[in-house]
Amino acid sequence: MAKSAPFGEVERALAWRYLRAKRQNGGVSLISIISFFGIMLAVTALIVIMSVMAGFRSTLLNALLGGQGHVFVTVDGYPEDNVLDLTQQVLEVPGIKSASPIIEQQVLATSEYARTGAVVRGVRSEDLDNLPYLKAGRSTADAAGFGEGRNGGDIVLIGAFLASDLGIRPGDQIKLIAPEGVSGPFGVTPRSKSYTVGDVFTTGSVELDKLYVLMPMQQAQLFFNKRGEYQLLDVRLDDPMKADQAKRDITAKIGQNFYLQDWKQQRAGYLNALNVERGMMRMIMLILITITALNIVTGVVMLVKNKTGDIAILRTIGATRGAIMRTFIMIGAILGLTGALIGLILGITIVLNIGAVEALLNFLIPGQGEIFDAETYGLQGLPAELDWGEALFTTLWAMSMSVLVTIWPAWSAARLDPVEALRFE
Repeated sequence: MAKSAPFGEVERALAWRYLRAKRQNGGVSLISIISFFGIMLAVTALIVIMSVMAGFRSTLLNALLGGQGHVFVTVDGYPEDNVLDLTQQVLEVPGIKSASPIIEQQVLATSEYARTGAVVRGVRSEDLDNLPYLKAGRSTADAAGFGEGRNGGDIVLIGAFLASDLGIRPGDQIKLIAPEGVSGPFGVTPRSKSYTVGDVFTTGSVELDKLYVLMPMQQAQLFFNKRGEYQLLDVRLDDPMKADQAKRDITAKIGQNFYLQDWKQQRAGYLNALNVERGMMRMIMLILITITALNIVTGVVMLVKNKTGDIAILRTIGATRGAIMRTFIMIGAILGLTGALIGLILGITIVLNIGAVEALLNFLIPGQGEIFDAETYGLQGLPAELDWGEALFTTLWAMSMSVLVTIWPAWSAARLDPVEALRFE
């Protein structure tokens, strides 16, 4: 047998011949076929799971970042005019979408039916267009009478879930009690006032919709005893993920005398939980792919046992140990590579048609309603966001494991003594 080039035509032909051989002729065993489908399904599952998790992550972060500021500058105690000048300086920083002075304080919100904690956010009418969760911006608030009347009036806007918890709707009364009271002859009396709910809003984040009460700035300054003052600058960025860089740029612009905090610091636990969950799920699925790939070892070992005579003959006619080893590595690699590639195609197809898949599941499970009910989960449909880097990494991992686990049985085949192998043939 003439010496062939590594992974050349002869070795590829042998590997393909053994793959096509029927089981009664010592071909690929059922275990190898199962391993092929296992790798295919594992890669598909990992791509779909990580894409759905990425979709949830993106949806939750977009809802959260749409409902709150991205960077906060503490301006409590500074005169109103100074804060307005500071706002203009911040707006000059590249990457800043908007900057709005606000007052934000915790209160106890009560109605005729319930009471719960809430957060009042005092905002200026001209800044309402900077709040993306108000569908029509300032016009929505103006239609509800927000900001009209003496000292900003008594109309407030509240989150949809807060309204649900209190059992109220637009036109009803809500009583707000501030933690800081008013000193009087009989001690400290809690500061409280009743307001009319002008409208409800939805930020997309259940947590924020259970907390926020929007109040006209003049009324908030009066209610919290902060006349002529603001508390924070609510800064929103073109790219919220660049909050760290934005903090450095803002500090360079306005100086070191102000305390800055970004959304990542405020939501560190929330963000870490998402990252840990994603990392652990990726690790579990990669382990599953590895375990599935290990089954190829059993299949190739059985193939080596079935082809002992063939290996001995190939060795006696001049095939090198390296050629034998590479032949069986290609067998395992073809199983793994083909399974991974088909799994990649299936995974991408499912993710790109996730709406149709959800509709099919709803059809196949009758009597249960929607398996992903929008009212229950607060999301419109099952979110899925394809990460091409994640999909490629998954496929390469499956391919690598398929090749690595085949090395040992291929090495064992190459070490067979042709004399011993032919003795019992």
